[in-house]
Amino acid sequence: MFAVRSQGLLTQLRMARTLFGRPLHDVFAYVFEDLLIDTGPPTTAAQLAAWCRTRPEIRRVLLTHHHEDHVGGAAVLHEELGLPVLAPASALAILAEGLRMPLYRRLVWGTPRPFRAAPLGETVEGEGYRLRVIPTPGHAFTHVCFFEEERRWLFSGDLYVHERVRYLRRIEDVQEHMASLHRVLALEPKLLICDHAGTHPDAGERLAGKIRWWEELAGKARELRDQGLEEAEIARRLLGRDGLLSWVSLGDFSHRNLIRALLSA
Repeated sequence: MFAVRSQGLLTQLRMARTLFGRPLHDVFAYVFEDLLIDTGPPTTAAQLAAWCRTRPEIRRVLLTHHHEDHVGGAAVLHEELGLPVLAPASALAILAEGLRMPLYRRLVWGTPRPFRAAPLGETVEGEGYRLRVIPTPGHAFTHVCFFEEERRWLFSGDLYVHERVRYLRRIEDVQEHMASLHRVLALEPKLLICDHAGTHPDAGERLAGKIRWWEELAGKARELRDQGLEEAEIARRLLGRDGLLSWVSLGDFSHRNLIRALLSA
């Protein structure tokens, strides 16, 4: 699936692998001025490249982090269209060597081709805009957000995703993620531009809501732990039973991971 939606100064690109005509899990990328911010999964790389060939105003690609659903189109854009790709410095070696991914992620998104990116600096500037590069680890150690200072727009990658995130991968760091949420909230953004939740004009409320949800969930989890309950039972009581993806991922993506991380934070 590849769909384009104009939103004033933004163009939103919606991409996903489909099964029987239905998207498995979609992700957004955004065109702003002469920038393409993130590139979707490998399964839609050819469609993205074909569309970008009709948009000569796109001159650079920015990546928020190294995950396959955000870097999947970067190799073809760089090698076939000649677009420079800028990524967090901590992601460069991973992108050049190629991602090592569990089977369930390869099935949902595909496997990105390796490519060489240039490192992001502290800012990205062009005619009529200036983006600050904000380190926001937690979801991924390479993660950054882009903050357009004049308009107070936050390109948040996977920092937000949803106000009530209920699942977590084993490798994610909740403590760093919470610190990152507080860091961008302090910037007082107006528009939240998320790679999974779309755009929201109530950026501060959304970010504060996610912080509040995790803090309240952590408090409830500690109360149940003090009553002698184990992590698995705490997760079941507070978040319900895990879904299909938890079973397919062999527990890499689960409610229990979130509860464990909140209890250890």
